[in-house]
Amino acid sequence: MTTAPSSPRPLRADARRNRRRVLEAARAAFEEAGNEAQMEDIAKRAGVGVGTIYRHFPTKQALIDELTAEWMADGAAKAADALAEPDPWDGVVLFVRRSADIMVRNRGLREVFGDVGQLFEEDAPVQNHDLQVKVAALLARAHTAGVLRADVGVNEFRALMCGLAMAITNTPPGAHQLYADVILKGLKAP
Repeated sequence: MTTAPSSPRPLRADARRNRRRVLEAARAAFEEAGNEAQMEDIAKRAGVGVGTIYRHFPTKQALIDELTAEWMADGAAKAADALAEPDPWDGVVLFVRRSADIMVRNRGLREVFGDVGQLFEEDAPVQNHDLQVKVAALLARAHTAGVLRADVGVNEFRALMCGLAMAITNTPPGAHQLYADVILKGLKAP
């Protein structure tokens, strides 16, 4: 007779609070310093010991993966807002501009999106089906309305957004709007 695998025990209330504090501190640290953020600094921000971080996230990459999942969920929410725009082109514009605004403030997100291969491979450690579906719907709606270039699909759009992330790195204040404008002009159907 085989026994069914046991499901992981739910976290105690204090462990859940510590995990949330670690994630909030890590999010702030990675937004500021990107991959240069140190676990010791995150622990200090969260008011916990480094061991607490490692109990929840065995490696720095595991913590980055968790943050990436949160950032992608945020992106899915942005895409949903863009889909709610009545005009298909306005929806694309809203998504690109909001993404640029967030990227300018979030170094960690720029670094994650700057690595196109890591983020969009089929076997990538972190994926968000909801984000993919919503962005595809946003683009399909714009294609149907004839406002988006016919030769721009999901893969091309992803590459452009990843390029936007890299272009924003180390730019003067406000330059991200210029880069978003250039991308939008290139996306617009003739």
